[in-house]
Amino acid sequence: MAMNEITIGQLVAAGLKARGVQPESFRQIVGRLLGLSILHREDSAIERQLYDDAVRVEGLLMDYFDVAGFRLFHERHQSYFRLYPPGARAPGLPDEDDAIVVEAVRARLSADFVACCLALRLLYNEGLRHGSINERNEALVSVEHLNATMTAHMRRSLPAKTAREKLFADLKRARLIDYRPDPQVEDADALIAIRGTILQFVADSAVEALLAEAQKPASELPLSEAGDEA
Repeated sequence: MAMNEITIGQLVAAGLKARGVQPESFRQIVGRLLGLSILHREDSAIERQLYDDAVRVEGLLMDYFDVAGFRLFHERHQSYFRLYPPGARAPGLPDEDDAIVVEAVRARLSADFVACCLALRLLYNEGLRHGSINERNEALVSVEHLNATMTAHMRRSLPAKTAREKLFADLKRARLIDYRPDPQVEDADALIAIRGTILQFVADSAVEALLAEAQKPASELPLSEAGDEA
């Protein structure tokens, strides 16, 4: 290496020092974004500190991930960052026509997960229209209401107990819902908090396509379509 050649590590270290952020904090921020795809300030005291540090080095993070083709989205109103892998379509960000899709870093989503996300977005939109979003940017809905929405629009019901517990755990891990993971998950009256992150996770175009598809007679809909696309 030439004496005057500067490495990425040196550039990052200089940027962190200039903004008063510790390298260990930067590593944790990057690790959480790569591992969970999201860093939300309201999730814990640790994430609050990491989020605040991420805001201070936002430009550095953008450049760091951009080198590898990742895109970082910052939702300032709801205080979270979400990371998208190369080639992924990201609501709020322009499409990349020449992006190389790296399948190894793209999540494999089940048909139940996709259908539930669409239903959650519809219910959150409903909460916005009715002015029922709480101070945490959450819409509270019952399991019964969620199941009814999936049945009406996706012609698909929530899975049974064990699969449902896994589905809700996956949705919570993605920071899309919050709920108490207990036996009441089977209770139709149990409440789920749909987080505002669903707005940026499910694109408006997906909702519009779903509503248009729902207008078709059931006989025109291929039964396997949702599962194949997931």
